Amino acid sequence: MRSTDLLAAWVRDARRRTLEMVAGLSGPALVGPRLGIVNPVGWEIGHVAWFQERWVLRHAAGQAPARPDADLLWDSIAVPHDARWDLALPSLEATLAYMAGVEARVLRALEEEPDPRTRYFTEYTVYHEDMHDEAFAYTRQTLGYSAPPLPRDPTLADGQGPWTGDVEVAGGTFALGAEETEPFVFDNEKWAHAVTIPPFHIARAPVTAGEYAAFVDDGGYTRRAHWSDAGWAWREKMGAEHPLHWRRADGG
Repeated sequence: MRSTDLLAAWVRDARRRTLEMVAGLSGPALVGPRLGIVNPVGWEIGHVAWFQERWVLRHAAGQAPARPDADLLWDSIAVPHDARWDLALPSLEATLAYMAGVEARVLRALEEEPDPRTRYFTEYTVYHEDMHDEAFAYTRQTLGYSAPPLPRDPTLADGQGPWTGDVEVAGGTFALGAEETEPFVFDNEKWAHAVTIPPFHIARAPVTAGEYAAFVDDGGYTRRAHWSDAGWAWREKMGAEHPLHWRRADGG
């Protein structure tokens, strides 16, 4: 498989996941309340496509804009966060059509043996889209929307639960950051340097929502035995600064 074929597969996969993450949302759900921690979903859908068009098609490939108003609508640097609820955005159908058109043009560019700049910025926009797919997930949760209708993972057996327990990591010296020979790096990964860490234990899998809820309901935020010295100091500080946030944990 050519490297550009693999990159095209990544583009399709990221776009497929975006469409899955926003499926079932329409009307007021595409706007939502004005909050500092999320974007309006309808705006964010267009931003994902705009970012890919801006960096792959216009910046790297030198193509003309698909919409004359795209920068005024979806440029996250030029459009302040609070203003994103007030924009005259295209309809969901028009936004999805814009997204599909951008994807088709990017895939065509990859079929034509693109130069390194086009390959680089295509990979960049795939990672950007993956990041926003995570944002769509937490936005739906924050706003109380239903979970996205994702297909079931065929690798999971029926009734399979969380992967419990810790694993011991021996520690040692490792290279943190990207090597200069890597074909793609983010600027905050420059450059690899030696870091030494002591041995430690870490959970074998991320904490599930159910496990966290059980911890809270069991008084985990009030039981000193569950916390390191540094963790408990943080807990005490946060409890003093934000007492309402801790009411449930304190039994209130």
